[in-house]
Amino acid sequence: MIACALLALAPSTHAALKIQGTRLIYFGHDREVSIGVVNQAPQKMLVQTWITSEDEAADGDVPFAVTEPLVQLAAGEHHRLRILYAGEGLPIDRESLFWLNVMEIPLMPEGPNSVQFAIRQRLKLFYRPPMLKGDLAEAVQQLVWRSDDGRTLTVSNPSAFHLSLMNLQTAGYALSDYLLLKPYESKTLSAQGTLPKGATLHFTEINDIGLQSHHSAVVK
Repeated sequence: MIACALLALAPSTHAALKIQGTRLIYFGHDREVSIGVVNQAPQKMLVQTWITSEDEAADGDVPFAVTEPLVQLAAGEHHRLRILYAGEGLPIDRESLFWLNVMEIPLMPEGPNSVQFAIRQRLKLFYRPPMLKGDLAEAVQQLVWRSDDGRTLTVSNPSAFHLSLMNLQTAGYALSDYLLLKPYESKTLSAQGTLPKGATLHFTEINDIGLQSHHSAVVK
């Protein structure tokens, strides 16, 4: 009971640093990639930026560098986070996935009894080699949806792109809220009901700039 009371009294936290985007695509032919941030707080803050591997291993080999890993922003100030690629070490026949970590660190307390938090936001960082053919729109159309027993659904991604899918559903029930398919990956989902032959699936794809596109597909 005491723990519940303390949680009820704890102040809610929200990010004062606004990131102008939901994901970042590093095209292999570019010298760098950048994304804007703005300090929406009424006081200055420190912004720390770093990149981790797909599994978030702290000691993972990451061939990227942030030009200003620690920067101070005044209230209302805009800044662009710039990222450079070392130029080697990643596959050239498929996309690679990393995490861009952006943490806001308050410098001044709001009051004598206030509690402050360092808030971290994460964005997907995709490295797209320059020689890849096609695009996400084509990759979504290439997805193969299959059910061998009517109780499970297997989706295969034969493309070199990562595909982010949301709200996968059929016949009035949901199959998955969010599904990330890596290049050349297959995943199997359990159906809440029976998948009839030729069932139609509905889902939403998140594209390069974070916009949503609605699609449908037929189960084989």
